[in-house]
Amino acid sequence: MTNVPQLTAPPSAPEPRESSRWSLRRILIVSVGGFFALLLLLFLLALLIATASDVEGAAEVVRLIRDMVIIFLALEGALIILSLAVLILQIARLIAMVQTEIKPILENTQETVKTAKGTVEFMSANLTQPVIRTGGFLAALIVFVENLIGLRRAVRRGQQANEAADEAHF
Repeated sequence: MTNVPQLTAPPSAPEPRESSRWSLRRILIVSVGGFFALLLLLFLLALLIATASDVEGAAEVVRLIRDMVIIFLALEGALIILSLAVLILQIARLIAMVQTEIKPILENTQETVKTAKGTVEFMSANLTQPVIRTGGFLAALIVFVENLIGLRRAVRRGQQANEAADEAHF
């Protein structure tokens, strides 16, 4: 048997994999599902309390749960407001850092680029172009001299050939 190379498709780019099992979409679905499950559980608990005990006792338990939820929501609101305040302070610090540290660095970089551009233009005008012109002139001069020497040799060969031809006639 002969070994015949088989044509295979070139390797394709690897499939992008998620960085972890928990993508943002999965976390959102689980969170919303958990929230609705909690609401359903609370509804069933309230229904069980209402049917299993007297109405006045159930009303007291529901009021207690309601008051606890209100307190929890108030604490959560305070925590959200505190988090927003911290976020605003961090953004203010970031803006101050950009203005005091990054802006001068960018200005220095722009100045350096302008200086480098001026240096390149100066070197081009005062060094590179004269060297190129001088090199071109010398190359043309060498070609001219070589052609001149070549013409003299050709003329000498022609004269020698004429003299040899004249001697052959006599």
